[in-house]
Amino acid sequence: MAVRPGSRARPRRAAGAEVSADGTWTNFPRRHRVRPRHVVAPADLGELRRVLAEAAAEGSRVRVVGSGHSYNDVAVAPETQVSLRHLDRVLHVDTASARVTVQGGITLRAVRAALHRHGLAFANMGDIDHQTIGGALSTGTHGTGLHAPAFASQVVAMELMLADGSVVRCDDRDPGLLDEARVSLGALGVVVQVTLQAVPAYRLRRSDAVVTREQAYTLLADPPAVDHIGLYFLPYIDQVLMWTAERTADPVDRPSALTEWFRDVVKVNHGLRAMGTVARRAPGTAPALSRAFARGIRPATTVDTYDRVFLRPLFVRHDAFEFAVEQAAGPECVRRLMSAVEDAGAPVAFPCETRVSPAESAWLHPAHGRTSTWVGAAVQSPGIDVDEAWEQAQRACVELGGGRPHWGKWHTLEAAELRGLYPRWDDFAALRGELDPQGLFGSPAVDRVLGGV
Repeated sequence: MAVRPGSRARPRRAAGAEVSADGTWTNFPRRHRVRPRHVVAPADLGELRRVLAEAAAEGSRVRVVGSGHSYNDVAVAPETQVSLRHLDRVLHVDTASARVTVQGGITLRAVRAALHRHGLAFANMGDIDHQTIGGALSTGTHGTGLHAPAFASQVVAMELMLADGSVVRCDDRDPGLLDEARVSLGALGVVVQVTLQAVPAYRLRRSDAVVTREQAYTLLADPPAVDHIGLYFLPYIDQVLMWTAERTADPVDRPSALTEWFRDVVKVNHGLRAMGTVARRAPGTAPALSRAFARGIRPATTVDTYDRVFLRPLFVRHDAFEFAVEQAAGPECVRRLMSAVEDAGAPVAFPCETRVSPAESAWLHPAHGRTSTWVGAAVQSPGIDVDEAWEQAQRACVELGGGRPHWGKWHTLEAAELRGLYPRWDDFAALRGELDPQGLFGSPAVDRVLGGV
């Protein structure tokens, strides 16, 4: 059915995951690894259809893996691992309607480049773009801003290849099917095609500042009237790094390339990596390290294209926690997160990002049906144990704010508890049973968080 990478194959690094010479796949934070029984990269839909048929015939379950940037085991494929790296083309760009149709294996970076060539842009995005479009959608990837949609809401049509090899189109003719497919953890079928609603290219005026924790909690409770906002809490200190951004017609006004390189590569990435190394060896230095990092942030205002404002290269290896909670509970959930880390004396010296977002219609999107605050944390990895503190924070998010985990980040919730957090959970489960009655698109992670078919 498939060829396992040979023992003499050279190690290669994907954008996020790593694949060793013996075929062992390791996710970005190095928390999860697997050596799949079969590894395939279909060249076209016909070959993908054959892969599914052969897997079904031999009783092998299938997982499609994108860039491997997920922090948990959602992409771990012990049986048949499928990569769509050859199904990565831009199929059509309609400038009149500002819509772009792409294959499921294309990266956000490639989509962004195609949009740029046509004077178009994503309506919103996060701070990295090397995920595949299929992976980003399946895990509920989002950005920030009370009126800025996540990637799921930018999708106007999708095509899924089902377990029997047929292809089903999901669009506004059946909104329920589209809302189920937009965020599915890959449990319905293979995302082979996506049509996105883009917008005309735009620029943003970004302002960076440092505020106190109390000021940050006030801003979370009543966000300012800006298009986008992000708050980075630093364990053990009172300073919170804040950025806001608003659309503008003003011309680009950015720092020099050398200044940006020093900020993004030296100060942020090499700086955070060094801080993690020191904190692991001398945990008591974590507060001083956070203070030093905060002192390096200077208030500034820049104007740039939307993507250069949103994207902040972060290649330092790290692990991440993130829950979407009801907006009103956001400040208290962040307090509990910071307290859990600090009370444990965890050697964390890494900014913990908090964002806000509007309600989403996708049935399994963590922001489904409600305006949400995203309570996030991160830690240099591997080697820093924060699981106990994050367990406490997880309980607080669930109990105080009906917290739902980002599907691609750390959490320990299972199907029984998750079912009570999503109003359309049973509807999703029923339709999943219809589309994949034999559970072909499963894995230990899918069994744990979604239950069996």
